[in-house]
Amino acid sequence: MTDQADPIADAVLDLLRASGPLTVDELAGLLEEEGLGDWDELWDDIYNLDHAAVGYLPGERYVAIDSLFAGRVLTHRLSESEIASGILAANPDLTSMTLILDGGPADSDFRTVIAPFDRTLFAARGVDVDLFGDQEGLLVPVEALSGCQPGDLVALTIVDGAPRLQSVDGDPAPPPDLDALLAAVVPDGRMDQLGSVIWQLLSAHPTLFRSPTLPLGELLATTGYDVDGDYIAVAGFDFAAARRQTSEGLLARAFGLDGSGEDGDRIDGDANTTDPSPGVSAFLDLARAGERDATSGGDYAAGVLADLADSLAELVDPAVATSAVYDAIHDLGLSPEALRRAGIALRDRGPRRAAVAAHWIIGRAAEFGGDSVEAERHYERATMIDPEWSPALEDLIELASDRGDAVRALAMIHRTDAMLDDPLHDLLHDFEPVEHPGLGRNGKCWCGSGRKYKVCHLGRTDFPLDRRARWLYEKAVAFAFGMEWGALLIGLASSRTRSAEPAALFEAMRDPLVVDVGLVEGGLLEQFLRRRGALLPADELLLAQQWLATPRSVYEVDEVRVGKGMTLRDLRTGDRVDVEERLGSTQVKTGHLIVARAVSTGIGMQIFGGIEPITLAQRGRAIDLVGREDTDPDELMMLLSERFEPVRVVTGEGTAMVACSATVELADTTLVRRKLSRRFGAADGDSWTWLDGTRVLGTLSLDTTVEPWRLTVETMSEERFEELLDRVQDVDPGMTVVDDTRTPAADLVAGPRPALPPAPDDPETAAMLDEFVRGYETRWLDDAIPALDGVTPRQAATDPTRRDDLIRLLASFPQEERPGAMSVRRLREALGL
Repeated sequence: MTDQADPIADAVLDLLRASGPLTVDELAGLLEEEGLGDWDELWDDIYNLDHAAVGYLPGERYVAIDSLFAGRVLTHRLSESEIASGILAANPDLTSMTLILDGGPADSDFRTVIAPFDRTLFAARGVDVDLFGDQEGLLVPVEALSGCQPGDLVALTIVDGAPRLQSVDGDPAPPPDLDALLAAVVPDGRMDQLGSVIWQLLSAHPTLFRSPTLPLGELLATTGYDVDGDYIAVAGFDFAAARRQTSEGLLARAFGLDGSGEDGDRIDGDANTTDPSPGVSAFLDLARAGERDATSGGDYAAGVLADLADSLAELVDPAVATSAVYDAIHDLGLSPEALRRAGIALRDRGPRRAAVAAHWIIGRAAEFGGDSVEAERHYERATMIDPEWSPALEDLIELASDRGDAVRALAMIHRTDAMLDDPLHDLLHDFEPVEHPGLGRNGKCWCGSGRKYKVCHLGRTDFPLDRRARWLYEKAVAFAFGMEWGALLIGLASSRTRSAEPAALFEAMRDPLVVDVGLVEGGLLEQFLRRRGALLPADELLLAQQWLATPRSVYEVDEVRVGKGMTLRDLRTGDRVDVEERLGSTQVKTGHLIVARAVSTGIGMQIFGGIEPITLAQRGRAIDLVGREDTDPDELMMLLSERFEPVRVVTGEGTAMVACSATVELADTTLVRRKLSRRFGAADGDSWTWLDGTRVLGTLSLDTTVEPWRLTVETMSEERFEELLDRVQDVDPGMTVVDDTRTPAADLVAGPRPALPPAPDDPETAAMLDEFVRGYETRWLDDAIPALDGVTPRQAATDPTRRDDLIRLLASFPQEERPGAMSVRRLREALGL
């Protein structure tokens, strides 16, 4: 049994053992009730759970395999070699049960073994590895098979969570009708994993395999189904073609090897490009062996190299090598040490053609482990073998840029056409060193360091730190786009766009905020300094460490110097900061609220990562979010992306505002006016207003010019609309709704705005309208306003912490004085502003 130290995995296993199969939603809910975490986080943990004792069934159901097999019996017919060696060929008879033994301790009585990885063990037990093949074996105590003869049946069971092997005495039980059972679970036209199919059968049929019967392989041979390795399908299925198609499709999508460009357009393939699948698969086998070597101190890699040398030679193709490393890190989650061991084995004992890839892989392992200096050394070894091998060359260009060596980085860029259009090319050109022809190579350097010019600044950038700050930031950005961090940035891009469409995600990845949140809140800037800090010029390292300690904040724009910069007031601390910002200063105005990260450039302040405008209503949430020590990157991205969402107009209760109107035919008009007035107050002609204090909730208008009489019912909320219709039905139970229209207010806002109605010519009408508006203004002064965090304008006017917000809110209203519109002038006078 695999020993998991993960408390979530252990808790999931306990629930499954107690309750049987459960969905991920059910598990997350139960664990949340037990106080083990937040539902969303638990859902992710469970969905990505990797535990030997947990199996997966269709419908996102999880099952405890040891509980599923409790009291079940699987049999196997022994061969002479198995009796002598104590290694049983598990597939297909026992493989569905032995999965729970995978990864067991090396001294366990029962554990799974695989020939390519356990060559030494197989040899010690006298088993020919080549004859045994790649199939899974079950290692059992040799003494457990003593007295057995070839052809005997043995039964494997799980008792109290532990495996038990014993001989089958007497005749086996009658076999089940597997054809009928398999028809319900094996997909037509596709292959499925045999283990999963057996788990489904056990889960659906509690009485299945309760007594020893014929081995599963013998039973399957009499059915209309074929088994190939770990898979089962309807007889006649082409397993080889399906495996090839699956492998190539996964690789193509994961690594962009399907010839698709940035926008999904087809790219003409290179005539020299080979099918990457065999080389990638071979390296993944080698990397898995490296993982075993790293944990056991063995030499499993040697066996893999001997069997897969031809396929490993394909790693000379940069696309294959890059894909292989990407898959080892992302899909398999292998450690840097496993990658390093695989690279060393490939370098020392693999095909000579793959030596260039081997050095690059070792370098990548070193960099993933935090040693960029060692990584650089191996990248250089790779380019000594092939000066134009692109993966190593591109990594060296990035490291040379990190060192501040623009000359060397540009020289390497010119060795590969692929990077001539890269933005880094133009950036490096801006930082080519200025030569000092009057200084001899051995003379004292112009900078005053006292060292010779040739060892100090000859050929090196001599620009001041404040100018190099932008270059330093771009170094961190380039690091963030490394293959390890793709999932983080794609997740942030998805939060930015609320989309999973590739085109939208690709566009969002270019957004400065996405990368900057990944660097700061996502922790990539800290990773950059840990790994690349040793390469950075000393003053840049100190500056980047200051950036690491500078959080994002919420600012109010105090002053704007268009095209030059602006003065910001930090709403969290009250501090004021002057920033140099040419483009940003053309896009904001005094009084605007923004979220940004203002950092030092050495002698001044600058904003990196974009300027994000927010509304007054968002201010409190933004201050709370950026003020946390562990700000959630996705939560921050969602907040700062709300402005891209469709307009949502809400009522005072916070529900969506929807313009609702219905025409109702009345069945009983007897005393209808009196009934409506009793229910909704005095009528104005044949119209009634449904009020809650001074708030208008809806209106009703009676039309007596038609037969039967009709009543028009209108509200700005679906909840109020349904309630108002119910009240009308109380007045006239026989009424009939003739038509019903509901239009979201957001749709009305999004459409063209109608022109303001002209001021009424009739002095009496104008006076009535003015009286109504003034009354509304008086009520507004004492209403709770969402933009003021729920306080009233009068309260805000006397509260020093809210007064500026009130002034800003009034400044956002139309300032024009006209009949029928609220007067900002009168409001300011009433509030003493």
